[in-house]
Amino acid sequence: MTINEYAREYVSRYGFQLVPIEPGRKFPTANDWGNQVLSDPDAAEVFYREHPDWNMGLALGPSRMCSLDIDCSESFGTVLDEFGIPRSALDHYPTIQGSAKGRRVMFRVPDGMALPYAKLNWPKRDAATLFTVFELRAACDGKQRQDVLPPSWHDQAQKNYEWLVKPPAAGQDFPPPPDWLLAIWEAWDKFKPQFKDACPWAVREQTPPPKPPREPRDHHGASVIDECLSREDLRATLQRLGYKPVGRRRFLSPHSNTGLPGVVMFDGDQSCWIHHASDPLCSEETGRPVNAFDLICQFEHGGDAGKAVKALADEYGIKRERVKSPQAAALEAPPPDMPPDDLPPAGSPDDADTSAPDDFPDTEPASAVEKTSMPFRALGFDGAMYYYLPRGTEQVCEIRRGSHTSPAEMLALAPVEWWDMAYPKDKSGTDWQAAASSCMRACEARGVYSLRNVRGRGAWYDGGNSVLHLGDRLIVNGEAKRIADHDTRFIYTRQGPMESTIDAPPADNNAANEVFKLFQQLNWSTPFHGWAMAGWTVLAPICGALGWRPHVWLTAQRGAGKSWVQENIIQPLLGQSALMVQGGTTEAGIRQHLKQDARPVIFDEAESEDHSAQKRMKSVIELARQSSSDGSAEIVKGTSGGGGMAFRMRSMFLLGSVNVSLSQAADESRFTVVSLKQPDKTAAEIARFNEFVLHVGNTLTPERCAAIRARSYHLIPVIRKNAKTLAQAVAETLGSQRIGDQVGTLLAGAVSLSMDREISIEEARVWTSKINLDEAKESEEVSDEGMCLNAILQTQLTFDAAGHRYQRTVSEIIMAAGGRKAISGDVYADDCNAVLSRHGLFVDGGLLVISNTHNELKRMLRDTPWAAGWRRVLSRLPGADVCPAPQRFAGSQTRAIRVPLDSFL
Repeated sequence: MTINEYAREYVSRYGFQLVPIEPGRKFPTANDWGNQVLSDPDAAEVFYREHPDWNMGLALGPSRMCSLDIDCSESFGTVLDEFGIPRSALDHYPTIQGSAKGRRVMFRVPDGMALPYAKLNWPKRDAATLFTVFELRAACDGKQRQDVLPPSWHDQAQKNYEWLVKPPAAGQDFPPPPDWLLAIWEAWDKFKPQFKDACPWAVREQTPPPKPPREPRDHHGASVIDECLSREDLRATLQRLGYKPVGRRRFLSPHSNTGLPGVVMFDGDQSCWIHHASDPLCSEETGRPVNAFDLICQFEHGGDAGKAVKALADEYGIKRERVKSPQAAALEAPPPDMPPDDLPPAGSPDDADTSAPDDFPDTEPASAVEKTSMPFRALGFDGAMYYYLPRGTEQVCEIRRGSHTSPAEMLALAPVEWWDMAYPKDKSGTDWQAAASSCMRACEARGVYSLRNVRGRGAWYDGGNSVLHLGDRLIVNGEAKRIADHDTRFIYTRQGPMESTIDAPPADNNAANEVFKLFQQLNWSTPFHGWAMAGWTVLAPICGALGWRPHVWLTAQRGAGKSWVQENIIQPLLGQSALMVQGGTTEAGIRQHLKQDARPVIFDEAESEDHSAQKRMKSVIELARQSSSDGSAEIVKGTSGGGGMAFRMRSMFLLGSVNVSLSQAADESRFTVVSLKQPDKTAAEIARFNEFVLHVGNTLTPERCAAIRARSYHLIPVIRKNAKTLAQAVAETLGSQRIGDQVGTLLAGAVSLSMDREISIEEARVWTSKINLDEAKESEEVSDEGMCLNAILQTQLTFDAAGHRYQRTVSEIIMAAGGRKAISGDVYADDCNAVLSRHGLFVDGGLLVISNTHNELKRMLRDTPWAAGWRRVLSRLPGADVCPAPQRFAGSQTRAIRVPLDSFL
């Protein structure tokens, strides 16, 4: 195949967007090359037919592609060996080779994910310099990155790039990264130190082993913990408790979700560092290595250090004579006025056996004790502030650096009795200096505190677990938990309680299908609108758990029943999870009310009738756009204190209005517009509607609505999987993965009202074939460049010619200037060109010349997204190019672009 044939295949078969690269180079030199890609098969073929010696790059971001770029195969093999991954694990993935010592494995970015760019460097064996082992290449952050594609020429290797493993056949897509690589990619900051440590000749940076525990105070004989560490072999203890050895110094935790061995032994095998976030002894949360006693305490005694010490003392025959302190006796029972429902769960500090307070170290609790018995969690730090989650309040507590020795501040984290027991002075009381040091070091070990890890109320998907945050408690995979008891890297905090429907029995398929039929009986413009609205309503209560969050705009003539549908069908099904707002509400108001919550937003009367309303609704639509995907960038706002606040929206929006004000292509693909027709006013139609109202009231009882929500919560994993499958089926039909994500997710919600299992790709194709997707295809065909040009063409101009005053659209004047349609027998093409020239336009043969900076064009495009940058947008039109020299417009000379008239007239 020639390079122009490759270009056509890449664009048409895989949707690649290609970057022209000058001959012999690996990187483009053009400014802003990321906005000059070839995305049309014909244009790509023509370019490379005319420039056969140019190289070809793949724009990673717009093509939704990523790659593992292996620069040193041998070193990469060492990394795989360290983690017990077969060196052949990637042999069947599409792979490109340029130089002899490296290769690049190509993947499709998984839907709804934002993968970072990352690189691993190792020191050279005999030099102080570094070399690259591999790169994880992605452009989900919006930066311009590209990979060179075959058959480009590699100047250093003096050969063409080639496919070692061929790309997928026609009708198939590139595979996503394997699960083990995806786990590394997503948590790169945690894995990078381990990969650096895997270098055989590098000096390892290990966290030092913990200080040996001091002798217990109130008994005679040997230290039980010391005796445990001398008797119990750490490797044998790990294996006995289900940890699997991998390689020379690693183990795989039985709690791992990734299959990557994250338990690393220290030299001497006396302690290990556990990198698994899912492991209850994760060292990155405790800031400590783990020894044999920690393991035995956690897994054989429920994390209760007192019970562990007692049991081991009996096993080893160590006599222990203890004097129970008054504080320990006082802590054996909860306060008498504590209601029974508020009793702490087993294993919490208030429920622990306190007969062995003297087994705490001098300054800090042992890691097992800290992880399970501390009445608060260290969350991290930011500047002078340190953050904690007390078990008592389950709300984030901030303590300034210099206030840690203040008992008033520290008592917000734990009762004074606990501090006295954990950090005793030589005689009595609490060593607040030691306590402050311990707490601050624990926060520093967790790293910088970030609001992006805080999760408010709503449904979430957390490391394979379905989590429903009800404000005062969590429901994890159907099981109720206290907020502080859920072991995760995310931060859930206590808030005002939200309605719980998890106790309701989930609706079965028949009951759910009755709800689906209600939506189909409404007077929609097309049947697909009923599917989309049903899907949105089912998905909205679990919006935070979705990879893609589709939005819907409900429109209808006044009196068509739009408000009735929202109030009598949609709102009862959503329950208290939805935030209900109406005209006049601002973007800031929605954002500040939701904070970190993942809740749907219903915005009624979302009209844009004047300039102020248009500006307000534009901000609301931008907020919805940011909420569509987890991969979207954060929203950052300034504060009065000179700092900044970051927000990440995870809501699904339903906007209702008579007029739809979507002005950008990016919004068209994120909103599905559904429309109700005006009903007939006949007696038969009125009777039918009255009967339907009665049927709705009998069907959507509070119990049935609660059962539908409970069904959605229980089906989160199924809906997520079906959304991906249906998105693939829709993308096959429409040729666009972006619209596939939007429509496929809505269909997954609708399908969940008929079945409660995962569907195959064949079944997804059948479901997709049942509906007409023409409107969805239209929204995909909308482009910013087309909308910008239409805004110019539809502008009305008033002008004088041949003694008369005329008012015509720019499009009509252009047609007259090009000799295609006369305005009047007395108005000639030159007259029309003179009018256009005064507005930054003129016709030159078969081309429309458009000024880059003309003030009249600025006026035409005022209050549009293209008011300050129409040149770059319009240059994407088919056949558009830059005028080689400045052009004159009614006396002024500016740079310009030109567009063929046939491309739009």
